[in-house]
Amino acid sequence: MRTMTADTAAAKMRELIDASRTEPVAIVDNGKTSAVVVSPTEFARLDAQDRIRREAKTRLQKSIVAIHKDVTDRGLTEAEAERLLAEDIADGG
Repeated sequence: MRTMTADTAAAKMRELIDASRTEPVAIVDNGKTSAVVVSPTEFARLDAQDRIRREAKTRLQKSIVAIHKDVTDRGLTEAEAERLLAEDIADGG
């Protein structure tokens, strides 16, 4: 990843924009990275990955809640459910 000071980035905006088309550019201010400039394509890719992760997390949480409800509706204790799950995993699924 390329780096550029905040002063250089301000003075050379066109260079910053051009560089960000091919790789992320870290903007360093007072010795610390304060921003990273990426192309719109890279931003869209990262945003899509983040959305997929959030949706997967939501689906997983809903599944866990549904399974827990099913277990308790059937009268199983948490320990019994964990034992059954462990046996299922040990048997290969």
